[in-house]
Amino acid sequence: MIVALLAVWGLVMDAIHTSRGGSIDLRNRITGVRLASADRDPYFYKWTRLEDERFCDPFNAPGSAVSHTTVTPLTLTAFYPLQALPYRASQWVWFAVQYALLGLGFQVWARRAPPGVWLAGGLLTCLFCLTPHWRFHMDRGQSYVLYASLFLFAAHAATGKPGQRGFWKEGLAVSLLALLRPTYGVLLGISATRKKGVALAAAGTGLLLGFLLPVLLAGPALWQNYFKAMAVHAQLYLSRTAHPKARFSASETIEGIPIDTWLNFPRIPFSDTSIYRLISFQLQPAMLLGIWAVLAALSGFLFLRRGEIGTPRCWWALSAWVFIGDYLLPAYRYPYNHILLWPVLLLGLTALPAGRPRTLWLGLGTLLLALHAATWFLPKACISWPGVASLALALGVAVAGLFPLRRASAS
Repeated sequence: MIVALLAVWGLVMDAIHTSRGGSIDLRNRITGVRLASADRDPYFYKWTRLEDERFCDPFNAPGSAVSHTTVTPLTLTAFYPLQALPYRASQWVWFAVQYALLGLGFQVWARRAPPGVWLAGGLLTCLFCLTPHWRFHMDRGQSYVLYASLFLFAAHAATGKPGQRGFWKEGLAVSLLALLRPTYGVLLGISATRKKGVALAAAGTGLLLGFLLPVLLAGPALWQNYFKAMAVHAQLYLSRTAHPKARFSASETIEGIPIDTWLNFPRIPFSDTSIYRLISFQLQPAMLLGIWAVLAALSGFLFLRRGEIGTPRCWWALSAWVFIGDYLLPAYRYPYNHILLWPVLLLGLTALPAGRPRTLWLGLGTLLLALHAATWFLPKACISWPGVASLALALGVAVAGLFPLRRASAS
């Protein structure tokens, strides 16, 4: 109850941050979908003062070849219902949607959880809402909670004896995830190994819908421009090229919001914990992502050989592989990326047997989230520790999935 009350206090702080700031990552999604709706390219667009201020993202760098929009065309399309709203209204709508997605993700997980385990999952979820990572996600208006909740929905639909309806839900969810966030593409192997026509049909339908919806919005060039822009962003990141942001006078406003409000950031500790930053940019993304893809495929093959495809342990391992894959993208990895750790923590509670293993996992998750929360007080040099610890935890889960589960003896 104490943790739940503290989480409610966090909700109040999120509301205060939203009212005082400009939700800078939500802004590029709103301007991006507005541009796409107007048959403009959202990934290479450069705003000038002669253009409509509805297309202005004050955080775009005029000297960069690309805009601040980095989400996939399907993610942009998901924000289409907000593009006609005044920006302040869209901020509050997305504020409510983020908390709703958190609640829905927890609810679908809890429906498959053994009796009493949902309370432990609620504890971990409330602890997560106390960390700077959730504060940062809410303040910036990010969308990782959408991916995490949809992943939990796919896991819920696929476990047990799903039947045709479950296969349809699983196939649609994993195919949409693959187009919302490319690292989720590894999940398509689940539908491919089901040996059920309905699973393949569902995955194919989801891929077709996820591809066509952005095309209907802005044409097929949208996907092509997205991949071109991501290649530019990756090169800028790996070469550590920084461009100054656009300059505005203190008296200017954008959609009625003063520039001082746009630039008002709460004091939330954060740092880049990309694996490229951690290893001082010594390795190439193609090699690391290739190794990751091979190991993830090997893990799936071993689960298939053991007859464990679709089990809670399989989805737990998949959540860890997705988390690791996100670290390997050549881009800044800020605290809001750690939202993808939330499914790893919850699925561990349902994948592990009752007794000591589950209790140890709950203790380990609590300690890790306590370290995340301690970021508020850690020295600046230690701010990356929670990210490194989360990556180590995910690596442990992924490696453990490569080996068969030990069966307890009769004694």
